[in-house]
Amino acid sequence: MAEPIIIVGHKNPDNDAISAAVGLAFFENELARRQGRDDVYEAVCLGPLPPETAWNLEQNGIDAPRLIDHVEAGQKVMLVDHNELKQAVDGLADAEVVGIVDHHRIGDVATAAPIYMTVRPWGSTCTVITSMCRQHGIEIPVEIANVLLSAILTDTVILKSPTATKVDEEQIAYLEGITGKKYVEFGQQLFKCRGGEADLPIEKYVGADAKEFEVGSTTVLIAQHETVDLEGAMKREEEARAYMRKLQEEKGYDFVLVLVTDILAEGSNFLVEGNHAVVDSVFGIDSSKTVWIDGILSRKKQVAAPILAAN
Repeated sequence: MAEPIIIVGHKNPDNDAISAAVGLAFFENELARRQGRDDVYEAVCLGPLPPETAWNLEQNGIDAPRLIDHVEAGQKVMLVDHNELKQAVDGLADAEVVGIVDHHRIGDVATAAPIYMTVRPWGSTCTVITSMCRQHGIEIPVEIANVLLSAILTDTVILKSPTATKVDEEQIAYLEGITGKKYVEFGQQLFKCRGGEADLPIEKYVGADAKEFEVGSTTVLIAQHETVDLEGAMKREEEARAYMRKLQEEKGYDFVLVLVTDILAEGSNFLVEGNHAVVDSVFGIDSSKTVWIDGILSRKKQVAAPILAAN
């Protein structure tokens, strides 16, 4: 049997990164079977599973993707939920990228040959994968439908995020028909899986959903901690800031920004450590102290995009 083509999301994987790898592996293996190819696709991941992902995979009898920390030279790789080297698996520059499925801006991953690439401005990579299955007439089994649906709901904050689109709504309705779930109830259940704020390790509070970005000649870290208990989350502010300062010093970031997002109140507290001039300029705030901004739910669209556009 040929060596598997691995499908991998970004570092510090969130639910969409891991669920998209699982969903795309299903899609690609089914497509290969239909076309009589012997290619085999395997979902892998670059970090521990978020609690909601671990719970949902277990509920659906799906094994957790294999954990890796690098890829070998020449290894065939497909990327999901990212296409920037700063966020990608170590060793990618010497591997062979054969495909990308994403919903972010186009980054700096370069390839030596043309590749299969599907990038859509929708709320979740799993929205893209659901659409691909439907376009190819591939019937989605209940367990995979649950995985895809979960990621669309967490990435769009149960359709509250400004990144949510009509296409996300359409794919959610389609997946509801397969799973028998009501999306609001299922979404709330997923967010509750994250547990109490007091019990969460500070490394996960700050780093469980963190991405590096190139801003001019510097590198920054922008993270997001979503919660239904803002008061409980903010009780750990000083602990979070201490860990942010540690990350900034160890990694040489120009700044570390953590959005503590209340998905019920629909807004975010901005916590910044390091050079906060760019954040202040972009948002018209003084982020030397914690600042709440109504309506900020999306790191990608509302925070990272304007910061990157300013440089």
